[in-house]
Amino acid sequence: MLKNSRNKENYIEKVNRVIEKVKKQGFTDIRADVGNYERPPRLISKSREVDFIPDVVARKNGFKGYFEISKKEKDTNSLVNKWSALSMLANMKNGIFRIYVPHGHMKFTRQLLTAYDIKAEVIKL
Repeated sequence: MLKNSRNKENYIEKVNRVIEKVKKQGFTDIRADVGNYERPPRLISKSREVDFIPDVVARKNGFKGYFEISKKEKDTNSLVNKWSALSMLANMKNGIFRIYVPHGHMKFTRQLLTAYDIKAEVIKL
C-alpha cells in the first residue's frame, strides 16, 4: 500500500488482519509499520530508482515472506514498481510474495498482475 494511505485506521485494521493470518501460517519475526511491531526495512529498487516499505515482512523455515495489501489506485506506477520489486526479491531469495485483497479490489489486482507479469499469490482478505 502506498505511503499516503498508511495513516488511515482502515489500513491499520487490514494490516492487523494480515498479521494474524501470517502468524497462523507459522511465520515469525513479523515486521509491520503498526502497533508494537518493528518497521520493515526500506527497500530501494535501483533499476527503477524508487524506494518503498513492504506492508508486512515475516520469516518461516529460513525464508522470507513479503505481504502486501491491495488498494485501487488511479496512478498505478508506484504500486506496479513496488509489487514488481517485491516479486523479484522474493524470487531471488526463494521467498514468497502474497497480496491480500480486500473486498472489491480483486479484479483491479488481477488485472495489474497480469498486465505487468508480476508473480504473486493472491489471497482474499
